[in-house]
Amino acid sequence: MHLIDRGLIDLNQEDFLQQLEGIILPETFDQDLLDRAAEMFGKWGKGRHMNESEHLFESFGLGPKPKDSPEVKMQKAALRFVCTRMMEAQFSRKEASDLIRNFNRLKDPGYKWLD
Repeated sequence: MHLIDRGLIDLNQEDFLQQLEGIILPETFDQDLLDRAAEMFGKWGKGRHMNESEHLFESFGLGPKPKDSPEVKMQKAALRFVCTRMMEAQFSRKEASDLIRNFNRLKDPGYKWLD
């Protein structure tokens, strides 16, 4: 089975779900956080190394801040986990950016798991 969104992403369902094991995700993420993560993935890649991921999270406002509400802190932590797993799985920048930007829509009819 593959995740298809208007031809943008072709990803094995089982491989993707394995990347998310071990974390409780919020029902939905704040779209602004997803947009920031997508922008981050656009910058990540060539010339970037895994040890720079925390710097990327901070640079794009995905790191924890004292003024964040508990809900935002939880969403940021979950999003950092998902993004890190995507980096470790070596998603392409485009796939990672498209997937994370549309993460809330994975349950929508526009996304289909196909055989």
